[in-house]
Amino acid sequence: MWQGCLHLYANQYLSMESTVDELGKLKYSLALEISLKEIKTTYDAIYRKLKSTRLNGFRPGKHPKGWLEKRFLSAMHQEAVDRIIPGYMDKALKKHSLRPITKPVIQKIDFGRKVPLSVTIHFEISPELPPLDYGKIQLEKKEIDEVSAADISKELEILMQREEVLALKEGDDVKVENDDWVLINYEGRIEGKEFDDSKANDMQFAIGGSDLVEFHSGLLGMSSGDEKEVEIELPDRFGENAGKKANFIIKLTEISFVKRPELDESFFEKYGVVDEAELKENVGVTIISRKTAELKSEYRIAVRTQLSDLYDEFDLPEELMEFEKEQVQKELEKISAEKEITEEEKEKKRQEGYENAKKDLRMKFILDSISEHEKMNFDENEAAREFVGLAQITGQSPDKLIQTPFGRDMYQRIIIRKQGDSILDRVVARVFGDSIEEISSEAHEHVHDENCEHDHT
Repeated sequence: MWQGCLHLYANQYLSMESTVDELGKLKYSLALEISLKEIKTTYDAIYRKLKSTRLNGFRPGKHPKGWLEKRFLSAMHQEAVDRIIPGYMDKALKKHSLRPITKPVIQKIDFGRKVPLSVTIHFEISPELPPLDYGKIQLEKKEIDEVSAADISKELEILMQREEVLALKEGDDVKVENDDWVLINYEGRIEGKEFDDSKANDMQFAIGGSDLVEFHSGLLGMSSGDEKEVEIELPDRFGENAGKKANFIIKLTEISFVKRPELDESFFEKYGVVDEAELKENVGVTIISRKTAELKSEYRIAVRTQLSDLYDEFDLPEELMEFEKEQVQKELEKISAEKEITEEEKEKKRQEGYENAKKDLRMKFILDSISEHEKMNFDENEAAREFVGLAQITGQSPDKLIQTPFGRDMYQRIIIRKQGDSILDRVVARVFGDSIEEISSEAHEHVHDENCEHDHT
């Protein structure tokens, strides 16, 4: 809302009158009149400072006619907007129990050295929604299945695959076999002529993983340094050349194989365990954590759907909706600039964007209302930790990233999402009669390694 000295004058108000008028749905006008006695000190201070101002060619106090009054009005206007009005407005809003959802806009301001300061301000407020009747939320409570030995083995296999590396096949009689990886150069021709994608250098791939069956089978039995010509029929992905016979000259550079890691001391150390038993135990915790997160997500989706149905259509702040429509229009213009779309498609996307924006805005007010009734306080530390983790993944400093428009937008989106999740989790807890403390604590235990995609500090 307002920036700067919002509360500096909280204990200094001597005389102020305020009135509120309802302009329309969720739109209000606040009229303030601040007595001359109240702001005379400010008037006098500005006037004295201006009188002592030295202008080129004039002694202090000897200013051109009308200059002092003109500069006073300008300086006082800025002082009123920046410092005086925000404080008095804040007090008046509290007095009338109003909380603007949009930035208050000064519509009219009047003052003079010998008259009070009066101002008219317009703003919008949030819709007031009734407390949620949790009895109307229908959820099926599900239990998370116990982790079996097969589950752990499957997860451990995925973990082992993540740690696989390519290693060179060495020896005098090493030849290409199925599932080997090869590094090749090739050049192809159709009736002696080159074609699109007909040649490449240092291409690496696994034998058997392509629709070019003859190409791959032709590599079997080759040794590093060998050169061979292979004739194949080009598949559909070669476009106009599909179905034609092409001759490829292939030179094999390297042969590699997939090397699986050993469950040894170095592997255990990497994952912060002492042996295989502890590793499997941690894998089991990871599975439970993931299943818990999936179940929470399922509950949240179900609650959101029902909340939309439970709350009847209610008025939305017009200015906010107009802002959302502007964002939809900007996004549409961006899409149109990147690719050509018909007016019909554009209109369809516009209406879909408007409808989605309206749904999102409605859900925001529903969740805000629940949060207020539940007297929830959101801890931004959780959002900050996620932001730090994402910054680390991108290789950027969190401090530098947050200073960019992209970083600030990212952080704000994280906060909004996590706030929403916390509120939905609270609804789920109320429906099931669970402990609020229990439901709000996230389980973060899982198998850690240096490639783990979040911050642990």
